Amino acid sequence: MVTMMSTKLTKGGQTTVPKEVRTALGIADGARVYWSFDGRRAWVSAAPANPLEITSEEDFHARLAEAEADVAASRVRNAGAVSAELRARYGIA
Repeated sequence: MVTMMSTKLTKGGQTTVPKEVRTALGIADGARVYWSFDGRRAWVSAAPANPLEITSEEDFHARLAEAEADVAASRVRNAGAVSAELRARYGIA
């Protein structure tokens, strides 16, 4: 369930995290919060997202499909080949 809340932004760009959100996320005074932004929406979390975390079997299969598509489209390269290329370029044995 998603709950929508509204707060005002100060001239200095500050806002207050609603008490209900602070309580639910365990955010105390002085705690650091993390902002994520996808170009259209922003959200705040109590801990940074772990980009390697797999949250479900569906998530696993979606990430696997994305990785396979990246390989098929040549958007990724073999790490050993990149390492060898950089070593040769910079004269590192």
